[in-house]
Amino acid sequence: MPMKMRIATKQIERKLVQVAQKFQKNPSLVLPECRGSCRTCYFEKLKKDIEKLKDEKYVEKMAGKKGFVAAVAATIMLAKQKIPYVAFMKIGDENVYYAKRGKVKDEMLVGIQNWEKPNLRMLAYMDIARKKKVYLFSMPDTILCAEKVPEEFVAFLQKKFSCSAEEYILITWKGKKIPCCSEKNSLLNMKHYFYYPEFEHEIAVEAHVTTIECASQCDTCLIEDALNQKLDYQHYISGEMSDKKFLENYKKKIMWNIEKKKVLIASNRCYGNNADVFIERELQPKEWEREAVMEIIKNERKAIILEQPSAGKLLEKYGVDLQKLKEEYHESEKKTILKNLPTIRGNKLAEFIDDLARTHRVEGKEGVMKKLKGREMNVKEKAIAYAFLHTLGAKGEEWKYGKMEREFGKHLAPHVAQLLQAEGDEYGALLQKLVKEIG
Repeated sequence: MPMKMRIATKQIERKLVQVAQKFQKNPSLVLPECRGSCRTCYFEKLKKDIEKLKDEKYVEKMAGKKGFVAAVAATIMLAKQKIPYVAFMKIGDENVYYAKRGKVKDEMLVGIQNWEKPNLRMLAYMDIARKKKVYLFSMPDTILCAEKVPEEFVAFLQKKFSCSAEEYILITWKGKKIPCCSEKNSLLNMKHYFYYPEFEHEIAVEAHVTTIECASQCDTCLIEDALNQKLDYQHYISGEMSDKKFLENYKKKIMWNIEKKKVLIASNRCYGNNADVFIERELQPKEWEREAVMEIIKNERKAIILEQPSAGKLLEKYGVDLQKLKEEYHESEKKTILKNLPTIRGNKLAEFIDDLARTHRVEGKEGVMKKLKGREMNVKEKAIAYAFLHTLGAKGEEWKYGKMEREFGKHLAPHVAQLLQAEGDEYGALLQKLVKEIG
């Protein structure tokens, strides 16, 4: 961990002095609490040297040496010193400050001078733990030395690292379940609180993610193997990715395997290959979308996966121009609806009536009203227009027509009603009869 220097702020200096005064008053605070029955104890031997640090001359003597006792002595010396400059190193996401003194390793000084943070405190003990093969566990107010993992320590980790999210990595250690969902690697951060080499061999790691919900009772689940695939946790255990990144990658891997299957999924609900239920329950296509939707589902050989269930989203995903599709559908429908009507040409009045009749067949009453809106018409055309409106039961338009136009229109209305129901030659004959009636 590279070290840098900076001017000490009053706040940093005050904090370091407070720590120094704490150990000056009681240097034995640095000794771990014993939770074992070892035949020989390294810290028992160290205890004599630590207790001597109550002697000011011994503190001055040890502060210039190397090792753990020297780190404590150098820290105690800060109680009576000015601290114009401090060293700092980046640990995780924070800058950790300490006063560089003597020949002591920086990590030891960081651990002693940041005693209130149990994860940083462990840095002062790591050399001892590795060389003397002792198990150490850093708690909020103390550090434990034990032959076995203390229950209260695992409970401490459980409380500190547990989350309540729906998606999490479940770390189980000594019977305690710790659900983790941090932006960091919780497993790696846990290891900053202790020295216990067997940790990775004793834990169980499981990923709990919200993936696919079964929405159709298929005889055989087509994605069962993708959902139940075994995971390689090594990249996570080695600290290469955060909790959330690992969960994200896991979900991507599941979906990547599902994408190879011919299944239908919307909003994480899987319908297997039950196209009918998928279409009606999730897509609910409009009439002009239905044929294109069914064609896509029929021809797609891999999974169809939609985050937002709708026919429009499916069509957009496959590059279908919705506006063009709609126009083509309505044009086709129009041709189908009007195919049995003869072509009317020559007489302007007949063409006007024919136009309104055809509009009604394709667009209904609203289409007729829209076509008449704002149109300039002579008396005969207005009478015909009113005849259509009266026949179709359109209200609120009467004020646009004079008394004579309304009365004549009502007279023509029965002829219009017949015309709107007619097909083929009958349509042509009724149209000519209506034109003749108008005169």
